[in-house]
Amino acid sequence: MRVLIVSANMGQGHNATGRALEDAVRERWPDATVSWLNALERLGPGFEGLFQRIYVANVESVPWLYEFFYGAIWRIPWFAAASRWFTASWCGARLAKPVAEFAPDLVLSTYPMGTAGLAWLRRKGKLSVPIGAWVSDFAPHPFWVYGAADLTMVMHDVAVAPALRSSPSAHVGVSAPPVRAVFRPGDQTAARHELELPPDAFVPLVSCGSLGFGEIETTVRELLAADPSVVPIAICGRNDAAAARLRALDEPRLRVVGWTDQPELYTLAADVVVTNAGGATSLEALACGRPVLMHRPIAAHGKANARLMAAAGLALVSTKDGELAETVRGLLAEPERLKEMAEAVARHCETATPLETALESLASAPLNPPTQRLRPEDALFVHVATPEVPQQVGAVLLFDPKADGTPVTHADAEHLLAATPGLRTRLLPGSGLWRARWQEDPGRTSSDVLTSVRVGPEEPLESALTREMDAFFSEPVSPERPVRARLVTGIEGEQGALLIALHHAASDGIAVISALVGQARGKEPLVPVAVPRSRRRGWWSRPNATLGALKEPAARSASVEGGGGGMDGAPNATLGASRAPNATLGASRAPNATLGASRAPNATLGALREPAARSASVEGAGGGMDGAPNATLGRTRSQPGRSAVRARLAGLAAPVREVFARVASPVWHGLDRPAGSAGGSGIAEPARPKPRSSSKTRNQAADLTRGIWALARAGAAPRVRWDKQIDGPQRHFARAHLSAPEVRKAARRAAVPTTNLVLALVAEALHRELGGTAPEQLRVLIPMSVRDTGTFRQLGNHTGAASVDLPTGAMSLSERVRATDRMLSDQVGHGAPRAGNAVVRVLGILPPALHRRAAKLVYRGTWFSVIASVLPGARSPVVLNGALVRTVYPVLSLAPDVPVAVGIMTWADRFTVCVTVPAGQAERGDRLAAAVVEAFGRL
Repeated sequence: MRVLIVSANMGQGHNATGRALEDAVRERWPDATVSWLNALERLGPGFEGLFQRIYVANVESVPWLYEFFYGAIWRIPWFAAASRWFTASWCGARLAKPVAEFAPDLVLSTYPMGTAGLAWLRRKGKLSVPIGAWVSDFAPHPFWVYGAADLTMVMHDVAVAPALRSSPSAHVGVSAPPVRAVFRPGDQTAARHELELPPDAFVPLVSCGSLGFGEIETTVRELLAADPSVVPIAICGRNDAAAARLRALDEPRLRVVGWTDQPELYTLAADVVVTNAGGATSLEALACGRPVLMHRPIAAHGKANARLMAAAGLALVSTKDGELAETVRGLLAEPERLKEMAEAVARHCETATPLETALESLASAPLNPPTQRLRPEDALFVHVATPEVPQQVGAVLLFDPKADGTPVTHADAEHLLAATPGLRTRLLPGSGLWRARWQEDPGRTSSDVLTSVRVGPEEPLESALTREMDAFFSEPVSPERPVRARLVTGIEGEQGALLIALHHAASDGIAVISALVGQARGKEPLVPVAVPRSRRRGWWSRPNATLGALKEPAARSASVEGGGGGMDGAPNATLGASRAPNATLGASRAPNATLGASRAPNATLGALREPAARSASVEGAGGGMDGAPNATLGRTRSQPGRSAVRARLAGLAAPVREVFARVASPVWHGLDRPAGSAGGSGIAEPARPKPRSSSKTRNQAADLTRGIWALARAGAAPRVRWDKQIDGPQRHFARAHLSAPEVRKAARRAAVPTTNLVLALVAEALHRELGGTAPEQLRVLIPMSVRDTGTFRQLGNHTGAASVDLPTGAMSLSERVRATDRMLSDQVGHGAPRAGNAVVRVLGILPPALHRRAAKLVYRGTWFSVIASVLPGARSPVVLNGALVRTVYPVLSLAPDVPVAVGIMTWADRFTVCVTVPAGQAERGDRLAAAVVEAFGRL
C-alpha cells in the first residue's frame, strides 16, 4: 500500500491532521509506504511564504477583507465557482507530476487547495485511485469539499449539511477527531499533579494555535477576573512576544507556556479549552473529552467554526468584553452544565467513525461516481417541487396471503424493491448556475429504503390502508434519497400492502409499474451504463443522461390499450425487463448522445439502419406511435458542391439541428442502440433506414406543429370555484375500483376507447362535486406516454401531456361520454402529448436559472385545474413468491394550485382509482372517488 498525504505548512493544524492519518495508516497497513506532499510548496518558489503572510495579515490586520471573501464564496455562486476552478486548475497542474511519480494507491488530503488539485486530476482522468479529504476545521466551506473526492470527512453531524451545500455530489462522512493517539480521555488528577496544578481549581487552557492568533492577554485577564478559583494556562505557541507580555503580568495563578511538545498533558489537566479558531486545538480538546469556550473567534472560518460547535452543544461562544468571565462564572455556579457539555463531547467521539475504519472504507469502496445531467423531462419535477407541493409519485400494491396462509414477507418486499427506478440515485437540484443532475449511490440497497409496520390484529382493509397511505405519502421523499417504501402486514385475513414513494424526477408511472412487474416475474431490471469522461467542446456536447439504460431494445412492445396498454405473459411484453442486474438511474455512454445529432452536414435527423422492433399499438388516447421507431423532422441530402460560406453556416446551425433532433426523435443518450442507429459515436454513419414515405414524415411534422399550436392557443384554464389552498405536504388518498370487463363492455357499447370512457366518468364526478358552480369545461392535464420502440423499456419520464377541457357542465352522462371522446380526439389525435414533451425539452435549452423559472411558470394551476392519468398495468396475474398481487393503486402528485389528481390503472380484472387531495380536503377526495363509482353504475 502506497499512501500519499497532501498537506501544507499553514500553521500546524493541517499537518497535525496528516500525522494522525499517517498513524492510522500504519496501524491498518503496517507495511505501507507513506509519503508527504506540501501543496503550497508545489505552487512555485516563494508562494508558500506569500500565502502564509497573506493569511496572517488577513486575520490580524484586515479581518474585514477575510470576512468579505469568506462570505462571497457562500453568497455569490459564480464567484465561488470561478475561484474553485482557478484554484483547482492551478494546484492540480502543479501536483500532477509528483503524484504520478509516487504512484500512490491511496491519496489523503488535509488542506483545501490540495483537495482542489486532486479533484482536478480526477476530473482530468489523471488520478484513478481513491481520494480522501479530512476537513480539519469544524465548519467546511466551498474550498474544502469536492464531489471528485471519494470521501470527505467532516468533524460532526452538524457539518454535513454545509459540506453538501458546498458540493452536493460529495460523499460526506463524520470522522472522529483526526488527532494523534496521545489525545484521548485520561486521568485529570494525574495530569495536574505532573504539572503542579491545584487539584480543586477551575483550570481553563488558553490556546490560540501554533501562530498564537488573537487577543490572548485580554482573554487571560478576563479569566483571572472571573473568580479566584480560576487558574488559567496560556499556551502561546510561537508567539514569543505574547508569552513575554503575559509573564510580565506577574500573576501567581497564571501558567504561561510557549511552544510545547506535550499539549495533550495540558489538555487533560484542564476543565475547558479556550480558543478562537476552532481548528486542531478544538479537535484535540474534543478528543480528550474537554468542552470548548470560543472567545472572540477570529474572522471568517473561526466564526463559522464557533457557530457550528455551539449548535452541536460542544462549545460556548463569547464575543464581547466581559462575556467570557460571565460564562466561566456561570459554569462554576452550574457544574451540571459543564457536565452536560462533556457528555455531549463523549457521545460525539463514541459515535463518529474511527480513522482506521474510514480509511478501510475509502480503500475498498467504489470511487464516488460522477454526476450526470438530468433530462429536461426529469428536471422539470425537481424545479417545480416545493415543501408544500412535493413531486412524489408512487404505487400501493395489495397482496393476498400465500397458499400456506402466511403474509408477504419483508424479504419478499426487498426483492421486489430492488427493481425500483431511482433506488440507487441521488438527485442534485442544482443552482442558479448549475443544471439539475443525478448521481448513482452504488452502496444503497432496497433494505435501506424499506420499513415495516404490522397493524391489527385483523384490522379491516379499508381503514388500515387509508390510515397507512395518508401517513406514509404525507412524508415527502428527499432528493438525497428519492425512494421510500413501507410494508404493512397484519391486515384483515393476513393481507399485506407495499407502499412505494419516489421522486417524480426519477421515473414515470409506466417505468415504475413495469419494473416491479418484471421483477416479480423474474426479469432482470435495467441498469445504468457507465459514461466515459470526455473533453466537452460546447454546451451541445454535454452528455444528457437518460434515467435508465437499455441493453437490447429489440423486443416486441406490449399492446397498449386506452393510453398505455396492458402487460401480458408475452416473453418481452413487460416494461423494464432487461439483462442487467441493478435498477438504478441510467447514464449515457457517449458525449453526443442525442439520436441523429452529427457533425456531418448531411446527417439524417433520427435515421436508423434497421428498425428493430414493432411499435406499440395504441387505442384511444395512447398516442401516435406508428410502425417506425423514430419520428423525424425530415432528411437532407449531401451537397458536395456548396460554398465554404454555406458550410460555415451549416456548422453554426449544428446545435439547432441537434435540438430539433431531440424534440422530434427518441433520445438514446449514448445507450447501446438497436443495430445501425445513428449517432453512437457522434459521427454520422451512412443512414440505411427502411424506405419511408416523405408523406409520413410530413404528417409527423404537421402533427407536432398542430400540437404546439393547440398548446399555444389554449390559454389559461377556465376558472374553477373551489379551494386551491395547499398548506403542506400532508395528503389524503381516496380509492375505488371498477370491473374491467364491465368497463370494456360499456366502452364498446358507447363506441369509445376505454380511456375516454373512464375520463368521462371523472368529468361526471367533477361536475357532481362542483354542482351549480361547475364551469362548462374544466381543464385537465392528462400525462400520456410518448414512448416508442426506442424508449419503450427505458426508465425516466417519457411522457407528454394533453391539456383537455373536459365537459363538466350540465348534460346527460351519455352526452358527457360523447363530448369527452370528441375533445380527447381533438387534442390527443393531433399531437398534443408529443408537443408537450417537445416544449419541455426545448425549455431545457435555457440557462439553468431561466429553466427553473420557466418550469414553475408552465406547471401550475394557471393552465390546468386537475391532473388525471390512465396507466397501464398487468392484465394477467402477478405473483410475488407465492403471494398474488391482487390490486395496485397509482399515486399521483399534485401541482402548485392544483388540489386534485386522479390516477387510474388497469390491473387484472379491475380499473383502480386513487384520488389525491390535500389532507384538509379529505371529504372532497372521498366524494370524487364515490362519484366515479356511482356514475359508472348509472352508465
